[in-house]
Amino acid sequence: MGYNKTHMKRLRLYLDTTVWNFAFAEDAPDYQKDTLELFAKVRQGLFDIYVSDAVLNELRDAPEPRQGQVSALLEELKPVVLDTSLEIDRLAAVYLAKGVLPQKSTADAVHIAYATVYEMDYLLSWNFRHLANPKRRAKVSALNVDEGYRFPMVIVTPLEVLDVE
Repeated sequence: MGYNKTHMKRLRLYLDTTVWNFAFAEDAPDYQKDTLELFAKVRQGLFDIYVSDAVLNELRDAPEPRQGQVSALLEELKPVVLDTSLEIDRLAAVYLAKGVLPQKSTADAVHIAYATVYEMDYLLSWNFRHLANPKRRAKVSALNVDEGYRFPMVIVTPLEVLDVE
């Protein structure tokens, strides 16, 4: 039996707020191009995408016309909205308490907790300071192991998954 790409499971991607916003970031053409390529692959059925109420609430706070643009994209792509839980709240609080993320980065801690608890293949973000950087990835991985999570939670930019499917 040979290798058959069509039988591979689709990657499960948690998309944070930055990914949705960069689809319309004309002031950052490279990131916008990569984001639009990601969404083109989503339309082709190559990835399963997920968000949380935390993402949706952040996007609702965007000014117009961005809010309308993102709302239309969400309506078109229909990501699965993950349910919140006490475990997500607890784990996000641990990330903050243990210094994995700065205290002011509550939303980022929540995004990581969702992706961890729901065993996403990747958390996608354009937030290099608090999420998509090697130092942060290592801290998240170490803490997740300490908390009993064995599933590797990987935080990457959209560019990093474009060649993975």
